[in-house]
Amino acid sequence: MLPASLVLLLAKATLVLLAAWGVTRLLQRAPAGTRHVVWLVTLAGLLLVPALATWAPLRLAVLPAEPAPVVAPTVAPIVAPPVASAPTAASSSRTEAPAVAAPALPAESDVATSTPLLRRLLGLAPSLLALWAAVALVIGASLAKAWLAVRRIIRRAEPLDGHDWLDPMWEIADRLGLDDAPRLLRSADAKMPFACGILQPTIVLPAESDGWSLDRRRAVLLHELAHVRRRDLAGHTLARLTCALWWFHPLVWTAARRLRAESERACDDLALSCGARAADYAEHLLDIVTSVRGDATPITALAMARRTEFEGRMLDILDPERPRTAPSRRQTASLVAVLALITVTVSAAAPAPRAATAAPTATPASVVVDDDPEVRDETSASQVDVRTETRVEKRTSVERQRQRTIATVESTDAPNPAPNPAPNPAPNPAPEPVVESAPSVALRMLMGRDAQPPRAEAKDERATLLAKVLRTDTSASLRRVAAWGLSEYADESVAAAALAEALRRDASVAVREMAAWSLSDSDDDVARAALVAALRDANARVRATAAWSLGDAGDASSVEALVGALADTSAAVRARAIWAIGNIEPRTAPRQLVALLGDRDARVRQLTAWALYEIEDPATAPALQAALRAETEKELQLGYIRALATLGEKSVEALRGLLESNDQNVRTIAVRALAGGHAAGLWPWPWPDPRPHP
Repeated sequence: MLPASLVLLLAKATLVLLAAWGVTRLLQRAPAGTRHVVWLVTLAGLLLVPALATWAPLRLAVLPAEPAPVVAPTVAPIVAPPVASAPTAASSSRTEAPAVAAPALPAESDVATSTPLLRRLLGLAPSLLALWAAVALVIGASLAKAWLAVRRIIRRAEPLDGHDWLDPMWEIADRLGLDDAPRLLRSADAKMPFACGILQPTIVLPAESDGWSLDRRRAVLLHELAHVRRRDLAGHTLARLTCALWWFHPLVWTAARRLRAESERACDDLALSCGARAADYAEHLLDIVTSVRGDATPITALAMARRTEFEGRMLDILDPERPRTAPSRRQTASLVAVLALITVTVSAAAPAPRAATAAPTATPASVVVDDDPEVRDETSASQVDVRTETRVEKRTSVERQRQRTIATVESTDAPNPAPNPAPNPAPNPAPEPVVESAPSVALRMLMGRDAQPPRAEAKDERATLLAKVLRTDTSASLRRVAAWGLSEYADESVAAAALAEALRRDASVAVREMAAWSLSDSDDDVARAALVAALRDANARVRATAAWSLGDAGDASSVEALVGALADTSAAVRARAIWAIGNIEPRTAPRQLVALLGDRDARVRQLTAWALYEIEDPATAPALQAALRAETEKELQLGYIRALATLGEKSVEALRGLLESNDQNVRTIAVRALAGGHAAGLWPWPWPDPRPHP
């Protein structure tokens, strides 16, 4: 019955949503990314609820048992004793008693159509279906209109391709592990920064972004690139489609709002984990939100912030106790498995009536009175014979089934018998074995067990062609693109040799910088020698990129050359050399590295503290304590505390005085540092600077 099915479907969706709500309540203090996974899986599961409910393989006997129908048995003659007072011809005649009629049961269709309420519900079913389809089409049309509005904004926007935007964007893309950064556009039609596009991610910035400071640009790009990194655009689209299907259910709209809110908080957590200062990040978001009046960002895009949800985000950003680490793959897989099990179980369950009890035997439909003893005896004998034959047939059938089962088990468990020389006819004889020649067997073994017949394959000559362009082309821009492309083949000798040659001899700084970056993926000795030599290049950008590549490769033999780069006149080169040493993690911290705790550049000091945090050399404790006493910047003080936290008992004296600090964040990290190891938390900074990109 259609109305009953709709009510059951609505109840199942409600149970799934309530289960998700309960799980998120249990995860209230968990990172926002964990709760986002809960709502995402729930909304995705709601799209499958109608199909699973139709399939309904799990029948639950929870309804009352249906009354068993009364079946009239076959008419059996009942023989009455003879009447002694009538020994006449009439005694051999049979007298049939009047038949007892069984009560008539109404048909199911008659019951359904006899109830006025059910008839009205059945009559409303087509109207309800039409109403649902009409509203779903309206919501779908609004989504299509919003998508077209985004397309129009993108077509009328202009790309931002200057270094003041691309450099911080690639820097943040490197921190987030994005292989390809999205398009970056500037539009006069946009009031709020937003991200859009699933297949081709795009970030659109308002015209006011021209006057933003570098810190604000980084804060905005961190948040928007976090959406791209987390693939929130796909989840946002899925939520909209679920709302279009379940528009009549208020909890579905609530779940979609919670999904968006948790995605924004998760992006904030990711931005703070990548080094953004909470106070500065919150200030930038607040200024952007308060400066926008009447935000008209299309619903298919992810705006950076909305007034209705910003208060809670601000409190979460400034809360130092809130966990910000994203769930691991194992945690995400476990959570998805649990939620999927709940959704499938609830959706596929179908209430069914309990098993009905055996119906009582009905009264015989007719009674035959016979006063003839011979007839009575023949009838009784025939009934006995029928019952006996039935029992014999049943026993024979059971015995045959038992014999077949025993034969099957014995044939399965018994070992393979020895081959019988006598020919056994079989309906499907086995095919004759195919004899392969020795060359074909060898070729098949070389190509693999399931290999197809050999086919001619063209050799990949892209590395050779790109190396030729890098060596011979007169255009510096083309040589730079060729060097960038050779990063995919850096482990091949032809690519490593061409990149090393370009790094040593190319006249273009951009080409040498790109060649230095591409060589980070090469294990060739020629590449390492070229990178070490590039630490003395005339251009600081090339020296800095060479230091980064050596650190990214993680070769311990490069530490000595990187220590020499610590004395470079460029702070950027010193910073990347420090990062490289920290990434390699030598057993002991070089004294030249420890001396940079007193460098005049704040970022160099911060990177030095991070490198010592990674190396964990107990001999650096006195230098870290002295730097902690002399440092005035709070963020650097926290970095020194984190570095001291890895040194065990060597850090106790330095941390003792911090327990009385007026700053709760300082006291928290100090207590965690005393707890041992990396209990002070993950290091929020630094990551390598941006890689070059053509």
